[in-house]
Amino acid sequence: MELIIGRDASTSQLRITMGQQSKTFGSAGCVPMTVSRQHCSLTINPDGSYRITNLKPQNVTFVNGVEIMVKTIMEKDKIELGPSKFLVSWDWIKSFVPQMVDFRPLQRVWEEYDEHKLDQQIADRKFNSLRGITGLITMGAIALSIIFPEFRETPLYIGLYLLGILISVGFTVKAYKDSSKGPLRQKQLTEEFQQHYVCPHCHHFLGFLSYGVLMQNETCPYCRAKIKK
Repeated sequence: MELIIGRDASTSQLRITMGQQSKTFGSAGCVPMTVSRQHCSLTINPDGSYRITNLKPQNVTFVNGVEIMVKTIMEKDKIELGPSKFLVSWDWIKSFVPQMVDFRPLQRVWEEYDEHKLDQQIADRKFNSLRGITGLITMGAIALSIIFPEFRETPLYIGLYLLGILISVGFTVKAYKDSSKGPLRQKQLTEEFQQHYVCPHCHHFLGFLSYGVLMQNETCPYCRAKIKK
């Protein structure tokens, strides 16, 4: 990411340009004519430092009072342009540069949410599968009574029917008790997820996009802060 810093031709304010975007800073006429329209460039390095380059031989760029052509600097360093040493505020630079945010801690947030949601879905399916045992027992008793008509009069036939009824009642009671617990657990899980799955910069909830899909973006979809990969 490269910034071009220089004097605005119309207002003599400081102009910072990045690609097709540009912004002016300071009051009109604050930048002396000795500052070029494209005076120096500032490149942001991956480690958070900056590489400043004096763009033309006739330009004069100072870092901490020393004239430079190319130098690696940090935000604590002082940038001055032209013979009159016009001071460039780091606040201007930082307000124009998209903030870098680290989304990597959100991976664990998503994985925990997805894991709990999947566990609940598996538990629900297992419960529904077990409820099918009642039907199997009843169907088995009916099949035996058809194949062996005399089986209807045996204690085993009656026992199978009673067992089916008891299991059915048990599952019905459990389903009734869980009918309110399940939605409450899901509501709590969703609220906790919405509280923690947020942009570290603007604190806006990032929706239900998976972490993998989210990291395909270059910036936060809300504050446009640059995502650290």
